[in-house]
Amino acid sequence: MGTNSKIEENELDVYKHQLDSFALTFHVSKHLEMKKALLSLIALQPSDQLISDTSHVNKLDWSKAKDFSRPWVQYFKPELDSLLTAAFEYCGYVYMTTYQLWFQQYQINDQHEWHTHGHNFTGVYYLDFPKGAPKTQLVNPYTLKKISNMPVKEGDILIFPSYVIHRAPKIKENINKTIISFNLNIGNFKLKEMIVYE
Repeated sequence: MGTNSKIEENELDVYKHQLDSFALTFHVSKHLEMKKALLSLIALQPSDQLISDTSHVNKLDWSKAKDFSRPWVQYFKPELDSLLTAAFEYCGYVYMTTYQLWFQQYQINDQHEWHTHGHNFTGVYYLDFPKGAPKTQLVNPYTLKKISNMPVKEGDILIFPSYVIHRAPKIKENINKTIISFNLNIGNFKLKEMIVYE
């Protein structure tokens, strides 16, 4: 009897069961204070470009995302970790760790097409987000049809599960956009306070 790696159409029954998850948005209260300093530090950071058949990002330092000794990261990460800890505590979690942190700078015709991230959650800080800059779009993972334009403005942080397919649509105006992205894991949770048994 030979082997056959092909799965016949009716051989695998897959059922999608919808579970609630969440995306968070909140504003960085120190944004105006931090923006100028961060943009200046980022300008000094060696950077790369993202160039593929579907995506182009003018400047980014993704290749150094795990290096927390970069000057702009040393400036920003303590504030970010404090904000993330508070946000996830609000959602019932009492531990989180940031694993990767990088910037992306876009200009006219730049875009980052549909993709996903690793770890539990990913986030975006809209550091320089002028009028006309397109908002991050998320695909509904249950239907794979509905696309949401997330309600964000400059100075906001957006957090969502890393498995959610998302993109930064093409910039069609002569503007510059800078975001800081990050990946993190959440850990312990307040079980007794969270669970409602039915």
